[in-house]
Amino acid sequence: MISTRLACFGLAVFAVGCAGEPARSVPPQPPSALPTPPKVHERAVRAETPDAPFRAKAPTPGENVPFEAPEVKRFKLKNGISVMLVERPTLPFLTMRVVIRSGAGDLNAKPGSVSFLGSMILQGTEKKNALELSDAFGAIGASYGAGFDFDSGDVFVRVLSEHVKPALDLLTEVVLQPAFPEEEIERTRSRRLTAIAEEKNNPRQVANNVVAPSLFGRGHPYGHSLGGREADVKAITRNDLVALYKKTFVPSLTTIVVAGDISEAALKSALEPRFGAWKGPAIGVRAVPKANPKDVKDVGRVVMVDKPGAPQSQVYVASVAIAHDHPDRDAVDVMNAILGGMFSSRINLNLREKHAYTYGARSMFSERRGASPFYVGAAIVREKTGPAIQEIFSEMEAMRTTLVTPEELSLAKDSLLQAMPARFETVSDLTSALSDLTIYGLANDELKARPERIKRVSAEDVKRVAAAWLKPETMKVVVVGDKAVVENDIVSLKLGLPEMRDAYGDPIVTVKVNDKK
Repeated sequence: MISTRLACFGLAVFAVGCAGEPARSVPPQPPSALPTPPKVHERAVRAETPDAPFRAKAPTPGENVPFEAPEVKRFKLKNGISVMLVERPTLPFLTMRVVIRSGAGDLNAKPGSVSFLGSMILQGTEKKNALELSDAFGAIGASYGAGFDFDSGDVFVRVLSEHVKPALDLLTEVVLQPAFPEEEIERTRSRRLTAIAEEKNNPRQVANNVVAPSLFGRGHPYGHSLGGREADVKAITRNDLVALYKKTFVPSLTTIVVAGDISEAALKSALEPRFGAWKGPAIGVRAVPKANPKDVKDVGRVVMVDKPGAPQSQVYVASVAIAHDHPDRDAVDVMNAILGGMFSSRINLNLREKHAYTYGARSMFSERRGASPFYVGAAIVREKTGPAIQEIFSEMEAMRTTLVTPEELSLAKDSLLQAMPARFETVSDLTSALSDLTIYGLANDELKARPERIKRVSAEDVKRVAAAWLKPETMKVVVVGDKAVVENDIVSLKLGLPEMRDAYGDPIVTVKVNDKK
């Protein structure tokens, strides 16, 4: 009976039946039918992998994505605030961005304070503390943020279109009623001081800190990092932040940029009762102070931060260059792509592929509203610091004196043109790209006109702008590395003795002491 019950539960090892069924016997298997156990450590070897034919042929590139400039609708609220809208009714969400056309570059403010203001905007309002505000955004599944750079600031929220009204309520509260609570100021200050201390261990950030005062001097807004130095952050007060808020968050400097699933009529009716009654002084967009060469006349050609034992040298070759609205901007962008703006650029192929001095090198024009920095940068094998700097200057000289090849010109243009669709891929990307139109005062047809301007850039244009903006005599060389190892190579370049700076870009002053005293 016991064996019968077990067999009924599926244990077929018993040769008995269930509930009166006759027992069934299993015939013995011949030895040849039994599987042969594998040998220890034996592994089957395939003569050919199944996907070998697939791997034999490299995939072909897909078709280029054509760029179609978005249709931008514009209108104004009763108080004069400009609104820009791109409708995307096929997407169930939208991004709303309140853009302030003023930043650290045009405000006469304490270093680091404008960036500090951007960090504080979301740290509590007159109605909600920071945690309550975060919970309110989280309750509607919104992503949000705020910040300032040299040219502008913004506060944004991205949310499902069904939550547009509560999202707008929160956005309005953040923009119009920030509280700047002291406890949040101190918490933000503590985080910033920690980040500034950590910069000492980041050679690239150290080099950025040194480039700013070396090109512009501390008297210029561009002569400081956005976050400022330790002493700068410690000096910022609540009164500073409140005063900055009143100078920047005003209707005359504000543009609201929206992209997503909302119509013009619906957006206008939603914005008017929230932002339409906002009042403030009529402040115009301020000009960025001009860079004055006299402010850096005492700065040497080579500026260095000593990092004993560092296996690499972070190298920047930098100068003051064009502003965003300069007529040469398109030709400069094409020229820069060939010089150092692509993986296949001359600088990268030289320093990485030909000489193996670095994992990667690049060049960049910042193109801010004022005359802004240009740099060529790379992390160089320590013992090759001098030769790498020489190669950088040689590549820039070649750009200045010879025509680029048709292949280089075509590749650079294609790179710039094919990157444009990605700037408009999501609704957040859309609002970010559209913000440039108002920040830099660009024409309404800028998005449609730029591709054609890029296509018209010639090899002669590239050579002309290279000669105008890549001037070796104006270049500063910034090196963050082991002075004991690289100094002699740098001196051999005949650019002068390195001028020593600390990790935040301030000169290191040596004091001679009388031994007797």
